[in-house]
Amino acid sequence: MKNYITLILIFALALSCKQKENSKTSPTKENSAIKDSLTTELEKIKDKKNIVGFSASIVTEKGILYNKGFGYSNVETQKELTEHTIQNIASISKTLIGLSLFKAQEMGKLELDDPINKYLPFQVVNPSHPNIPITIRHLSTHTSTIMDSDNFWENTYILKKKDHPKSVSVFGYMKPPDSKTSLANFLESLLTNKGKLYIPDNFSKEKPGDKFSYSNLGATLCALVIESATKTPYDQFTQENILNPLEMGNSGWSIKTVDSTKISKLYGNYESVLADYSILSYPDGGLLTTSSDLSKLLTEFIKGYAGKGTLLSKESYKKLFENQLSESQMPEGTNANFGIFLDFSKGFMEDDFKTIGHSGGDPGVVAGMFFNPETGLGRILILNTDSDFDDNVIPQFKEIWSKLNIYGNKLN
Repeated sequence: MKNYITLILIFALALSCKQKENSKTSPTKENSAIKDSLTTELEKIKDKKNIVGFSASIVTEKGILYNKGFGYSNVETQKELTEHTIQNIASISKTLIGLSLFKAQEMGKLELDDPINKYLPFQVVNPSHPNIPITIRHLSTHTSTIMDSDNFWENTYILKKKDHPKSVSVFGYMKPPDSKTSLANFLESLLTNKGKLYIPDNFSKEKPGDKFSYSNLGATLCALVIESATKTPYDQFTQENILNPLEMGNSGWSIKTVDSTKISKLYGNYESVLADYSILSYPDGGLLTTSSDLSKLLTEFIKGYAGKGTLLSKESYKKLFENQLSESQMPEGTNANFGIFLDFSKGFMEDDFKTIGHSGGDPGVVAGMFFNPETGLGRILILNTDSDFDDNVIPQFKEIWSKLNIYGNKLN
């Protein structure tokens, strides 16, 4: 009887261990199957060949749940696009300005409600309201009255090469390489009344602080304020205080700071490769990065929202995520609000819930980086294909975006 009982106990113990083993392994197998299913779905969209290449990522505060590239980074050489492929992410770059502002404030270098002329090497005033100072907060909430005029758009994109073969698309508004100048000189020429590119249309008729009007030029000026206040070039400041701490080793503001062999070509469509370009107003849209690196940034934002961020204090993150605009400041009919260079929206790419983050678009680039504050689930999608050449690009972006949410909730 004693041996029989012992045998039963051994069998029960073995069964218990087996069950524990199964309970440990089954979630991993289940997640692997979910990821495989998502990959299959995204491969189907890739195979439609409207989008040349894209990378997609799903993250939480714990890190990456899914991260993969699809299609090509170079059609001519058939080089595949991966999660380690580098390209610019357009206006998602502005989120680094917000982080930099609060880092500079924590360092005692500036305050958000300071007038910008306290720091700038030249004076900027709205000609319609010369006695109302523009503040840093105005710049960071797009209420500064500084506008993106044609003079801005026609002078910010700079070609890397002077001459191009007929097979390469060159937009008429892109300037030759010898047009390159410093960030400060470019902004001074646009925003001071003696500047070569100055026109009254660079400012709206509204009073500073009264109305929201999205401004790339204003965002870039905000980066120059940070540069002037900290006495550190903006690219260096972000490298030291954001990119390095987050170990974003494949990210930078120029091809000199990243591995150029990993950079994707940008496309109008499969038949149209775009000319290589840089952006004079680089803080508003010129960050070169990968979906792997950008996932680290989004993870930090999710952590910061939950009070667990590493780059800023809890108090700074709390202020970063506060609604900044009143109903009277927002355009009629909008259901969004803004933090400090963060979009609080309901309906990005037809989402039916609130998200926090930023979108981006430039020649050959469509991108989104948002997280759901209720679930802590974040999504990133970066395309190397322009949305103006093919009407199918945005619908397919929406389709991918939706699938990332569906499968992300299964993985989370």
